[in-house]
Amino acid sequence: MKNIMILLGLLFILLGNISCNSDDSSNNQNSLLGTWELVQFEDQTTTIIMNDLDNFGLITITFEDEEFEGTTGSNIFFGDYIVESEVLIFLKFGISEVNESEWGQKFGDAIVSTYNSNDNNYRLFFILQENILKIEYKPTEFMYFERQ
Repeated sequence: MKNIMILLGLLFILLGNISCNSDDSSNNQNSLLGTWELVQFEDQTTTIIMNDLDNFGLITITFEDEEFEGTTGSNIFFGDYIVESEVLIFLKFGISEVNESEWGQKFGDAIVSTYNSNDNNYRLFFILQENILKIEYKPTEFMYFERQ
């Protein structure tokens, strides 16, 4: 009887771990937590890569549990987000409106291009590879961020 109770206990623990580990949305959201720095834009169709060689301004984004905030060279931005599988969804997105550098303007335009008028959200497909966050904002066009 004691062995059966131990076996049932282990089974419940194992099943609990399997169900916790199968939630990709939660794992993806947790792995996004922290601060990321934009390091390049890439258009895979034209093979054009754009870096901030002139140091117009560091662009960072910090993900917390369900909120994000960041800075461009001239502005701050913020909002709420969720993760559904490999889609980063900005539920709310706000940005201050001071004159922006070309680098900051490209970032803002990339985010705005993902707006979905059906649900009033911004949908960004992403791939997370260790310390690199690759966000697709248009087909074959990506922003690359490095974890800080």
